[in-house]
Amino acid sequence: MKVVFVGGVHGVGKTTACEQVSRAYGCIHISASDLIRRERADAIAANEKQVNDIDGNQELLVRGFRRFRDSYDGRCILLDGHFALRDGIGDIQRLPLKVFRALAPDHLICFEDEPAAIADRMRQRDLSKVEVDLVSSLQHQELLHAGDVALDLEIPLTVLHAFDVSGLQQLVSSPSNL
Repeated sequence: MKVVFVGGVHGVGKTTACEQVSRAYGCIHISASDLIRRERADAIAANEKQVNDIDGNQELLVRGFRRFRDSYDGRCILLDGHFALRDGIGDIQRLPLKVFRALAPDHLICFEDEPAAIADRMRQRDLSKVEVDLVSSLQHQELLHAGDVALDLEIPLTVLHAFDVSGLQQLVSSPSNL
């Protein structure tokens, strides 16, 4: 089974592309945030405390992904997540390399778009003001860190334009690409 980690900032179309490709090619799509929520619910029930920090959430992600992967017997998994996030005070934090090593993806994808277009989509979707400069700086860090992760893991990185379903389909449809 192959694992493709699909990253990019909020509003860049990674979830939309993953959902369409998973239906067409028999892959399963799961988001990192869904895995974290599932694990947090289990952790809260067991420990009666909530994990609020990025590092703690990434531990939940790794644990949840391992469980998910071990229970799935299919062709490929599209894991939709981030290479970098804003923390509680708004600083950009790159996710630790150890997280990606533990997830052990076979290929990385990073979606990108014009920051103004992303900010407009986020404003429409979330009905909140999003600064173009903030989107731009976060996207820049996502792309830089995606490259660092690919180098560290010695795996391919493909950068796709927002909502590039056909580019993702092409990658997934050819076993030699994975």
